[in-house]
Amino acid sequence: MSETGTQADKNVEVMLGNPKKALIAMAVPVMIANLVQSINNIIDTVWLTSLGVNAQAAVNVCFPIFFLVIGIGNGVAVGASQALARRIGAMDRKGANAAASQAFVITLVLGIVISIIFTVFADPLLRAGGASSNMEASLAYSIPIFMGIPLFLLGGLLSGLLRSEGAAKRSMNIHVAGAALNMVLDPIFIFVFGWGITGAAVATVIAMGLPLIVAFFWYFGRKDTFVRIPLKGFKLDKAIDWDILRVGIPASFEIVLMAIVAMIMNVIIDGVSPVDGIAIYGNGWKLVDLFMLPTMAIGFAIVPICAAALGAKKPNKIKEVYYLAMKYGVIISVVIAAILILFANYLVIPFSYSEATQGLAGQMAYFVMICGLFLPFCPLGYTSAGLFQSLGWGYKSLLISAVVNFIRLPICIYLAGAFGTLDAIWYGVLIAEIVGSLFGGVYGITSIRKLVRGGYPKLLPKDEFVFE
Repeated sequence: MSETGTQADKNVEVMLGNPKKALIAMAVPVMIANLVQSINNIIDTVWLTSLGVNAQAAVNVCFPIFFLVIGIGNGVAVGASQALARRIGAMDRKGANAAASQAFVITLVLGIVISIIFTVFADPLLRAGGASSNMEASLAYSIPIFMGIPLFLLGGLLSGLLRSEGAAKRSMNIHVAGAALNMVLDPIFIFVFGWGITGAAVATVIAMGLPLIVAFFWYFGRKDTFVRIPLKGFKLDKAIDWDILRVGIPASFEIVLMAIVAMIMNVIIDGVSPVDGIAIYGNGWKLVDLFMLPTMAIGFAIVPICAAALGAKKPNKIKEVYYLAMKYGVIISVVIAAILILFANYLVIPFSYSEATQGLAGQMAYFVMICGLFLPFCPLGYTSAGLFQSLGWGYKSLLISAVVNFIRLPICIYLAGAFGTLDAIWYGVLIAEIVGSLFGGVYGITSIRKLVRGGYPKLLPKDEFVFE
């Protein structure tokens, strides 16, 4: 590691230093970034509420498909983050730079290809996602979003690269700038320009794209990041690419799996309550996601910290970070769950203030309260998933997500068929989330114990793990 005393060096020192300080330094900026982004999503929905239920439903149908795409990009970002952080922990700056350039090119190519495919086949994709009864609004929103996919993916990658070197504040700045810009542009494009739901999509693409200019300046202009992205004379490196993708592919499949399940859930809900049910479910999840941010932030934060500890060959630090993260996550989630349950009726007001959506308020509040019951269990799964990704065990992280999502579908299908109510479906979601989170917690704890005992002798590619 360089001893120049630059801010980039200091960020790395924090990440490699005291576990508690490192966890806080990484988790808080991620939490703030995600909070601002979620608030932005809610404000988006508030503006769209004035356009009616069809606009809300269109966004909620598009979201799982868009989430699927973002998941593919985030998978590469997570894979790159652990690959870079592990090399930083091993003091291999050249190797970290090489991994960054490989990840950048992979993401750019993926973004362009996916954008073309999704734009061309938007109609059948949206119909498969439950938009058959609302196609005009769904297409009006989705097409601009699909065209902006390369910008979204590159933004996610550069944010992940910054976190991998401990520069979580810079990563936060990208997200906050994009979300703040979107909040300003939304009403202009929706109402001033009169573009309606299409304006909301265009504003999102522009807002997410402009902050990339700053990130590009850091990497290619000022060049003051710890890790660089050398592109001159670029050649694909199979070993590095596999090191990224062995975590990135399972991480992508996690998001793809969740997106597919969300699309199927829309179809299940549409069979019980067309349009209204999808709006309740989608808007309710947006609110719950907002309150799950601390748990998700902690899960994201431990990836570079534990990966760096792996590169430095310090299994006891990995264990310490893991248990600290789980402890903080559970405590915070219990408090958040109480807030959701007690104030659900007030929290859903932004989603149901218009005359067209007032009738959804009661059912939406009930859904939010049901979700509050599983929140204290979520840190078990999220923390374990972050641990597995940091150690290169992407398939183990994928398994946790698969358990939660695969059991949700049959339970919800059965309950929807047996009772024919939205309440029954909400209880199916509750059961699946609790069972999946408990599985993730048990899997993570048993794995970390085996790791510290020396049960995984070959975690590092072309190297052996030295237990201290």
